[in-house]
Amino acid sequence: MSQIQNTDPIIGQQFGNVVAQSILGRGGMGAVYLGYHPGLDMKVAIKLLPDLFVGKRELVERFLREARVSGKLQHPNIVRTLDVGQSHGVYYLIMEYVEGIDAQKLLDREGRFSPMRAINICGFVARALGEAHEQGVMHRDIKPANILIARDGKVKVTDFGLARSITNTATALTLSNQVVGTPNYMAPEQIKSMDVDARVDIYALGVTFCQFLTGQLPFDGPTPMATLLNVVNESLALPKEIFDPLPREMREAIVAMTAKDPRRRLPNIAAVLAVLKKARDALRKAGLDSTEPLKGPPRSSSPAIPSMGGSSGSFASRASTQLPRSSPDSFSKPLGSGPSTPPKPGGRKS
Repeated sequence: MSQIQNTDPIIGQQFGNVVAQSILGRGGMGAVYLGYHPGLDMKVAIKLLPDLFVGKRELVERFLREARVSGKLQHPNIVRTLDVGQSHGVYYLIMEYVEGIDAQKLLDREGRFSPMRAINICGFVARALGEAHEQGVMHRDIKPANILIARDGKVKVTDFGLARSITNTATALTLSNQVVGTPNYMAPEQIKSMDVDARVDIYALGVTFCQFLTGQLPFDGPTPMATLLNVVNESLALPKEIFDPLPREMREAIVAMTAKDPRRRLPNIAAVLAVLKKARDALRKAGLDSTEPLKGPPRSSSPAIPSMGGSSGSFASRASTQLPRSSPDSFSKPLGSGPSTPPKPGGRKS
């Protein structure tokens, strides 16, 4: 055990029914520890709100809101929240522990994903978002770092710290009315602080899909503000050397998901699943259905930019030193057969 682990006062303390065993990571919205839940006989992640935030109502409310939001989302592609409380003077969140790696780290290692692997991961993320939207919740910070790939190949979305209600925006929190999110993945209407709906998640998923395929962020800049301006003002450029050999359905899917005008964007997750399935079928027809890592020297992925407004990142329940299994079947479950059909933007399913 490292010297840090030996001197960390949290190690060995109990939170609810869970004892903290080791540190997993730290971020702007807290530290995360590995723990064991004896009642459930399973490893869990313990997320702690930093001491300096305690007493700041807005930040505490945001932490508790994450617990309430993620706690009501029960879906195989969403990291589960198991408990929330206060102990030893700090607020804690007990979450499902996912042993694996986040998609950003995997992308950094491989450079870019094969088209079929990219489309399958995005398909499972879309299913998770469909469940969240069905429950009236937007994620608002979809990006590779918030997508966990388990060792068995399962895809799980984590970190609902920026989530807000689709149907009750009056109760939504921001940090002192600042723009919150990760600049590279924010939809133009999100940047402009306009009324937003579930289509901001569709936009972010489209940017993520493009990054998976190219290894690069479609909109970037030397500073967060420069990135935000590029998102609003610059046209989407898809590299010909990557997209020309692919079926046109791949390009069409990204363009439809990332339209700057939300009225021209795909309206809901059902539509996203439909275009992903169409693109996946076109890949199979073209014989491009391998999910194995691409051969040759990887392209360098653009460095991840932290979320604005102090998001925690998504280390909440991952072991980043592990790679998922490379079985071609890991991400090849059929799309479009999820447990529910998401509602139209701005409303719940009737």
